[in-house]
Amino acid sequence: MIKVVVAEDHALVRQGIGMLLSANGDFKLVGETALGSEVEALVQQHRPDLLLLDLALGDSSGIEVARKVKRAVPQTRALIVTGNVYPGSVTNAFAAGADGFVLKHEQGDELLGAIHAVLSGNRYISPQVAKAMSASASHSPEGPEVSQTLTPREQQIVRLIAKGSSNQEIADALHISVLTARKHRQNVMIKLGLHNGAEIAAYAIKSGLSEAPDVSRNL
Repeated sequence: MIKVVVAEDHALVRQGIGMLLSANGDFKLVGETALGSEVEALVQQHRPDLLLLDLALGDSSGIEVARKVKRAVPQTRALIVTGNVYPGSVTNAFAAGADGFVLKHEQGDELLGAIHAVLSGNRYISPQVAKAMSASASHSPEGPEVSQTLTPREQQIVRLIAKGSSNQEIADALHISVLTARKHRQNVMIKLGLHNGAEIAAYAIKSGLSEAPDVSRNL
């Protein structure tokens, strides 16, 4: 039996993956979670053959989770299963140790094919991911093109991070919860392929976002 841990913050998606795996007698789901902070412990406990990992978890970036897991249990294969492809996300996922990258809206057969590929020791990128990467290759990874991938709220978050604001300060300024502020920060890092607040601040300065007028105060 192939032991699998699923890290995905949407319960319905976790259930769907579980049903897909259970329909195939080769797999055994040994652990699941919505929180990145729980993934390493689950992997340490169960020593799974495969980790199915979303990039946007409830409390952390899947890229950082992948890096920690591959350091702790390098024999576990890590397949990213996420909703969207953004500049830098694929490159950074592989740099963190991921073994494959597929999208949630692809067919179950595509996911199973990706699973078997990475378990065989190969690196896998689904055709839809490869197509998205090719389409974005003609655009600069910095400047207005990338800024346009951010929602107005995410651009607010970037400006506040560039000013040195913490998640609590961002939450207070925008009248949102700390959890929501943290989630927006994670989404920004995933979309831009960044790893921390310092890199977000540097991006804001380089792209001109830190100097751009805030047109979304009423969000």
